[in-house]
Amino acid sequence: MAYLRIKSIRGKKYLYLVKSEWNAKKRTSKQTIIKYLGIESDVSINDIPSEFRDSKIITEYFMNQKYFQPTVQNEISVKLQNELLSSFKNADYIGANSLLESYTKIYGFESFLNEILTPLIYEIDSLGNSKKIDLGTQTTCYNTIQDLINFVLENNSYPLNKKNILICMPYGEQHTLGTKILEFQLLSKGNTVTNLSPFTPVSSILESIQHTNPDCIFVSITLDENILSAQRMIQKINEQYAIPIIVGGQAVKNGSDNWNTAIGKNLTVGNILKLLQSKKLEIPPTV
Repeated sequence: MAYLRIKSIRGKKYLYLVKSEWNAKKRTSKQTIIKYLGIESDVSINDIPSEFRDSKIITEYFMNQKYFQPTVQNEISVKLQNELLSSFKNADYIGANSLLESYTKIYGFESFLNEILTPLIYEIDSLGNSKKIDLGTQTTCYNTIQDLINFVLENNSYPLNKKNILICMPYGEQHTLGTKILEFQLLSKGNTVTNLSPFTPVSSILESIQHTNPDCIFVSITLDENILSAQRMIQKINEQYAIPIIVGGQAVKNGSDNWNTAIGKNLTVGNILKLLQSKKLEIPPTV
């Protein structure tokens, strides 16, 4: 078994990765140094050889040492994003999931989504727009990210004891990556989520609302040309149901704000989750 050992020399603490080996003849154990890691305060989890990095006793050491310094986490974030990008380009969502699990053992899923995955998606967009990666590679990245999220959702269960949420898009939207990430964030906080597929007609969305009786509806709009379609859809929902609606997506961030209905917009995921966790969900109207 491998573990960490601290040795103090002249007032400074030095860290070693060691393992215990049992000597059957002498009936005793012997410590063997696997790697000298350096001054304790300078050591990051990346200094641990990969085959020992997932050890519970080692990850707990860093957690107990309050291993959340911004400089250390920034180094890990950059390295992890580079490794994830390589996995996404190669359609390796299993490898990406292994990286996700290593990171979340220390920092948690919410940090992975907010600090790692979301910025990486924007970087992939930027690489595509600047022609640094071709359209095929960009599409492979998006598909692999979606496969990763689907894999995590299918292999994890969450206590469902909070809000009932419905996510939908105006007819014509095809970009589901944002809604998948939102679904994962909401599920991880204990909300029940119905995420409707693209090209779901308004009539079917209204039927789903009647069937699921959601506490809140999320409308995701990526393309500017779908804003009018979204507004018409929201108007039809408001005509039949008095349910809070949150609209978001790249099209909303682009500044298109000619909404005629009282909806919330431009809210961070953190604020959205706080609203959902409150006893009475009140979405601020658009001004």
